[in-house]
Amino acid sequence: MNVYDIQSLISTVDKLIFSHTGEHLDDLETAILEGTFDHQKYADIANNIHRSEKYVKDMAAQLWRKVSNALGEEVNKSNIKSSLQRYYYYNFYNSSVINTRTINKSHICTGLSDNDSQLDKIKLEAKLEAVPELIKEGLTIEKIAKILKLPLEIVEKEVSKFN
Repeated sequence: MNVYDIQSLISTVDKLIFSHTGEHLDDLETAILEGTFDHQKYADIANNIHRSEKYVKDMAAQLWRKVSNALGEEVNKSNIKSSLQRYYYYNFYNSSVINTRTINKSHICTGLSDNDSQLDKIKLEAKLEAVPELIKEGLTIEKIAKILKLPLEIVEKEVSKFN
């Protein structure tokens, strides 16, 4: 995962936590997220920030609880990316695509300007418009989700519109 993607995810988590607690991520929480998104073990994260592994694990557990409360689902080191992806697509998809594909001006999970956010929405719409054609080509729903880099649930919803 590149640095931009990691920073974008951290910004997303920060906005999500802030919207639920009124507090931003601290430096340790940010370091835990950076390490997690970069597939580091807690021992490596601890070593990088000059803390004990136990302390980092304890603080990570608190962070996962905060994120879990904000997202409304159990979140841990191994599922944070997929949890954020689900949250983003469910909220984004339901607010902008299902509701007559209108553009929603703000979204907590993007961390992008309105222009960037609008561009992402246009890209998603284009991907969704490709789904029926890919089905006609004989691709499975799973393959389509993988190729388009979309959650399986969203592709399934789109396919169900045409069945």
